[in-house]
Parts: sequence; structure tokens; C-alpha cells
Amino acid sequence: MDGILRNFSKLLSVQSPIHQFNRTLIILKRRHPVQLQKKNSKHKPILKGRHFVYDIVENPERMKREKIDVILTQYVEGLGHQGELVSVRPTYAYDQLLLPKFAIYASPDNLERMKNNLYQTKDEEKPSSIHALQTAKYLKKMVVSVSMNKDEPWTIEPWHIRVSLRKMNVHVLSDDSIELPEHPISGPDFTLEGKSFVVYITINKKEKVPVECNLHHWSTKLADRLPRTKFFTRTPISILPEQTELLMSMRGNINNN
Repeated sequence: MDGILRNFSKLLSVQSPIHQFNRTLIILKRRHPVQLQKKNSKHKPILKGRHFVYDIVENPERMKREKIDVILTQYVEGLGHQGELVSVRPTYAYDQLLLPKFAIYASPDNLERMKNNLYQTKDEEKPSSIHALQTAKYLKKMVVSVSMNKDEPWTIEPWHIRVSLRKMNVHVLSDDSIELPEHPISGPDFTLEGKSFVVYITINKKEKVPVECNLHHWSTKLADRLPRTKFFTRTPISILPEQTELLMSMRGNINNN
């Protein structure tokens, strides 16, 4: 029993533990070397303030990690279509693609399957571009203020919507991409002030997105200008009765998101 206790005490008194390197290890070097201690000298070197100044030799957190290749198993907004080979940062690949199973490693077997179109999506099912769905979501959340003349007669045309979108930093290249309601909206008509209607915008001649527009009468004379209504914070009032349900569903989706 005494021998067991002696051996156990020896294990507890070990002074040379095993050191293992990990990813958080930072290697430093003194900027000013310490003077060496003379042989058989009882005096230790005196450390001054400059001896505690260090330079970083190696820091894993500052090292640039190489991108890794993955194969998308479904469409990822802003990145690519299903079956595409993309290079992304390791942390983004692990957290946003591999763990949710939006992608797989680009191993030789998976690359061979990609060549055999096992991960490919049919062209008709693909979005028109990697940013098309992001653009569609952005447009659905917008409420476009359409300012029309308070004194001169007008009828809303596609270019009115295009100009109003441009004021909100959304550039539509062609009026053919804007579809107005079948029933024309004309004015000036102050009963339409602050009310909304829906137009459709086509992205890349494929995705068709409904966009809410709010009508406002505008005058060049400061004294004749009407106050703007806070159209985005209240329940929309539709100019066209057939669009009432559509407007309510669009606002409901915005609030849910």
C-alpha cells in the first residue's frame, strides 16, 4: 500500500507536462534581446521595459486562409445555381453551405457526379441570374412614391414608374419591363391622393415581381403643395378594387419578414 502511495505521489509531482499546439497559439519574439547570464554568475539579468516589447512572428488568426471549393446542391442567392462549383471562405462554407446542406465538398466522386449532371438544375427552373431572387425580394418590400402634377392633366405611363424608381436608386433599363394595371389611372384627382396601386416589373425577361406604388399630387409652387401621407405605416388603400387583396397580402409579407 505504501508503494502505491509513493508511486502516486511521484505522478503528481511531475514538472514536465505535455504541451500541444493549437490554432490559438501566437509566436512572439523580443524586439530587444536580453543580455545573457555569465557562467557561474549568481546575478540574473535585469529586465527593463524594452525587454517586454514583442513582435508577432506568427498569428493564425491573421493568416489568410485559402478558399475551398464546394458544389452547390441548390440555388443560393448571390452565389450560384445548383450544380455549380464555387470557391468560398472556409468559415462561410462550413456555417452557411455545408452544415445546412446547401453544398457538398468538391471531392473527386462529387465532381464526377457533377459532370454526369446529377446535381444540375433544368434551365427552366433556374433563376435568370444569381442576384435575381434577391432583387425580387427587395422590390417586393418597396413602396414607390409616384409624384404627379397637381394642376396639369396626366395618365400614368411606364416611364412615370421608371423615373420614380430611379429616385429610389432602382434603375429599370426599359419601359417594356414595367406592366401597368389594365385600368388606366388618370388625374389630377385628389380622391386618389395617398392611395396605392400595383405594377409588375420583369427581371431579365423572366421573374415577374409586383411592386406597390403610392400616388402623390405635386406642385411646383411651394404654397400649393400637399402634405405627404405616411403611406408605409398605415393600411394601404387601393385605387383599383381588384388589387385590394393583393396589396394587403404584399404588406402582410413585408410585416412577417
